[in-house]
Amino acid sequence: MFTMSDVNPCPDVNKSLGMDEACFTVINDNNEPLSLFATNEECYYKLCDCLPWANVSAHSNTTLVVPTEYPLHFYFVKGKYQWCHDTFKFEEYGYYGWNLTEEHLCSNVYTIIEPKNQYLPLLAAFMIFTIGAILIGTTRFLIRMIKKFRMRNSPDDQSDLGPLQDSDPPSQQLVRITKASIRVRSIDAFRGIAVLLMIFVNNGGGKYTFFNHSPWYGLTVADLVLPWFAWIMGLTIVLSVRSQLRLSIPRSRIIIKCLKRAMILIFLGLIINGQRGTRLSDLRFSGVLQLLGITYFICASIETLTMQAQRNFHYGRFAFLQDILDAWIQWLVILALTATHLLLTFLLPVPGCPTGYLGPGGNVYHGKYSNCTGGAAGYIDRLILGSHVYNKTNNLIYGHVLPHDPEGIMNTLSAVLIVALGVQAGRILFCYYLHNFSKIIRWFVWAVVLGVIAGFLCDWSKDGMIPVSKNMMTISFVLITSCFAFILFAILYFLIDHHRVWNGAPFTYAGANAIFLYVGHYFTMKSFPWAWKIDNPTHASLLAMNLWTTVLWSLIAYGLYQKDIIITI
Repeated sequence: MFTMSDVNPCPDVNKSLGMDEACFTVINDNNEPLSLFATNEECYYKLCDCLPWANVSAHSNTTLVVPTEYPLHFYFVKGKYQWCHDTFKFEEYGYYGWNLTEEHLCSNVYTIIEPKNQYLPLLAAFMIFTIGAILIGTTRFLIRMIKKFRMRNSPDDQSDLGPLQDSDPPSQQLVRITKASIRVRSIDAFRGIAVLLMIFVNNGGGKYTFFNHSPWYGLTVADLVLPWFAWIMGLTIVLSVRSQLRLSIPRSRIIIKCLKRAMILIFLGLIINGQRGTRLSDLRFSGVLQLLGITYFICASIETLTMQAQRNFHYGRFAFLQDILDAWIQWLVILALTATHLLLTFLLPVPGCPTGYLGPGGNVYHGKYSNCTGGAAGYIDRLILGSHVYNKTNNLIYGHVLPHDPEGIMNTLSAVLIVALGVQAGRILFCYYLHNFSKIIRWFVWAVVLGVIAGFLCDWSKDGMIPVSKNMMTISFVLITSCFAFILFAILYFLIDHHRVWNGAPFTYAGANAIFLYVGHYFTMKSFPWAWKIDNPTHASLLAMNLWTTVLWSLIAYGLYQKDIIITI
């Protein structure tokens, strides 16, 4: 976590710092050596013990390399006492100082050399893509205008037969029906945003912390990807099941088709987990595609068994709730599954751990709950899946933690609610098919309700009563990510399908072949031309490479779309 001055690049002007590093000079004016201790701010407030950082000699200047991803809490020890507790957010490539005096006093951390702005590459990338989108849009608009002008001013094609007579039949324009033309563009755009964002963050996201998954508590951009995938999958369940029921396909046959699709997703997920030659005894059973497959089958089966082939129209004071009243049986089942997850989470006894524990274990509470990682969810996964779980046990903030699976058994059960909320969005889409603005209002109402409930559950912070945690797939995490999904889809539908001011490109291309892109990017990850080795990586160079990876997959998706190749399972 920390680097001592005899091996760090700070004192040597010929050496350069790495990513997310800064220099920190401690000036000790005391007559005796001091010991520095430090930990990340978040862990400190979770009662983690600070770790030994460095020994500072008497009357010396000691330069240290400090990490800059998260705020750092530090102090020095003299004798038996701790002095000068301070918390500071160091910035990348900055040079900072801290003076310690004989009277046990210390200065504030001050800046010697200003840090570089590590977010300038993001701004530059945003400007490049924005300008590119404007140029492409302007070019396409001009081409359409030129074509219209030529058609308007060109003479009628009369060939050698003379002008058309009034009795002649009007010419008819042939309309080419393709697979892509009959798809709902806003759905593909939403799915495309999710899959391209997943490709970007899975490849590193320029190594920015907000493009990585949160260490345990909180919500980052990367944490939104899986819930959005599950949510939009739920929305499409309504379209699929409803259309099959209207064709009088037996419900048993529909369930068999859903089971087949779920098994394919699970099998693809296992292939991805084992692509690096993992031993069968250590093969991870859970994963993103496995979670999607299981939750899809559960929600699709519920819809198939309980959906009415013909809608019941409600009138009177409850007419505005007809999309919910039509699905009261489905909601009872979903709420029962959600209640089961909550009861197991907060009431299941876990040996040596407090009931309802949702933390990471590790160094939290002075290591008191080091064997409680994930609480009931982690306990169930380790008990049932054994070694077939996510095996990364080194947490950047909380130290060594027990194996736990972000897509494990309990988290999959919790994710059923995300898919069910997507199903509800689909009901709104097809229940009020003649009232576009009504749909948009309803999606926004659902977003507000879910967001308010999530806020109260987490005390409007990331680690309140029920903390926001992707690792635990807590109810507050489920609700807040679904809230954002409702908002995003409402905006896309408003722009693409309601007002038609945007066709959803380039995201619709990726959304039409989302599974192909998802699986393909795993098998090509870190392979040329999608990626290459960078000797001295920086945020700028990694961001450029990761964006190129995403753009390349977008071009592949565009090529498939133009060829009308839609790969589904």
